Amino acid sequence: MVELARFTALPEPELTGILLVGGRSARFGSPKALARFDGETLGERAWALLGESCARRIAVGKAADELPLPFELLDDGIEVRAPLAGLVAGLRAAPTDLCVVVPVDCPALTPAALHSLVAAAGDVDVVVPQTGPLPGVYRRTALPVLERRLAAGELRLRDALTELRVAEIVLPEELLVNVNTPHDLSGAPEAPPYATARVSVVRVPGVEELDFVAVEEPLEIRIDGEPVAITMRTPGHDEELALGFALGEGLGPIAAALPADLAANTVELRVRHFDSERMRRHFYTSSSCGVCGKGALAAVAVTAPPVTAELRVSAGVLASLPDRLRAAQPAFALTGGLHGAGLFDPTGETLCVREDVGRHNALDKVIGWAFRGGRVPLGGLVLCVSGRLSFELVQKAACAGSPILVGVGAPSSLAVELAETQRVTLCGFARGGHLNVYAHPHRVLR
Repeated sequence: MVELARFTALPEPELTGILLVGGRSARFGSPKALARFDGETLGERAWALLGESCARRIAVGKAADELPLPFELLDDGIEVRAPLAGLVAGLRAAPTDLCVVVPVDCPALTPAALHSLVAAAGDVDVVVPQTGPLPGVYRRTALPVLERRLAAGELRLRDALTELRVAEIVLPEELLVNVNTPHDLSGAPEAPPYATARVSVVRVPGVEELDFVAVEEPLEIRIDGEPVAITMRTPGHDEELALGFALGEGLGPIAAALPADLAANTVELRVRHFDSERMRRHFYTSSSCGVCGKGALAAVAVTAPPVTAELRVSAGVLASLPDRLRAAQPAFALTGGLHGAGLFDPTGETLCVREDVGRHNALDKVIGWAFRGGRVPLGGLVLCVSGRLSFELVQKAACAGSPILVGVGAPSSLAVELAETQRVTLCGFARGGHLNVYAHPHRVLR
């Protein structure tokens, strides 16, 4: 056994990082790579870890799963779902002899832990921690044994190690936490996802136990130090929420910043068009309806030019967006209590997904993300929201310049009227490969 070494830099040999992405897990209930931990998905977290430690990176999984990942996925080309299949595909594609192999479901791993594995490589085929074959450092010399076992259907990677030269080192147990169920996310050494909290629940009939619920807290939006709105939201991406809110209110957003004390639940906006008299209403927005607290419908309407972008998107792609949105909602999978909004390109590729207790907040966060990235107006992109399509959601889409808005539920009459006026293609009841088009159907290719 070799004790954990503390390194400040990697050893000299060139390394290839292999990320085993996996797919939908029966125990986890959804793809682990999309589960959110400490503000980022497990896939993003593991990919960034390998980027800190390796000159090259390869992500291996099933292309048929169509996971909305921010990196390219190498299809392992094998029908079986087992780490051995991904490891073989990764080693075959690796341009270096030495490979650092990380499964997507070890969120507590650190660069120091990977350095320790690499330092112990010596002339062995494999270096693993005391808990088993993954994570580990594998040489391509192990490939013939692994390929033979895979071809024979002997899929247990642990068993394959008995034929290889293996060095085992001791790593701190807290670094090797493995995520098998959503509840395991809270067992890692860092805080559970910001979007969820654990509460006691009595199952009827049944017993008392702990369960996850969506977090709901107030956020005060300020301009020049003056409070202009309070909204109940799910903490996280608060600057994006404020920027999306400002865009929808016609304030001409410039930037948003959080205070040093994040517990203060405030965000400061910088805008171009601040009419203090118009905004001096200190309205309270409930988490279920972004219009609540405003005295009249006229107070909601914001002057925005009709959307002129002549985007064309196939009906099949539009009908698939709710499923793509759902696949990127780990907090909803955990709690069942969060709305989602997403931004997609014309092929259906996921660009951004945000979750919140309020569907209007989720959409504000997505639009705020796009604004920060210089993507507004959204002339070539599509917005999709969970739930019904309200007047305010159409208003936000129009103000952001998105030509197509898709929803899982039904639109209101006023939402349809506004979509017609603002030239927004409005699609509802998008599910099971079907959808209804309520305004400007010329953008939908059938």
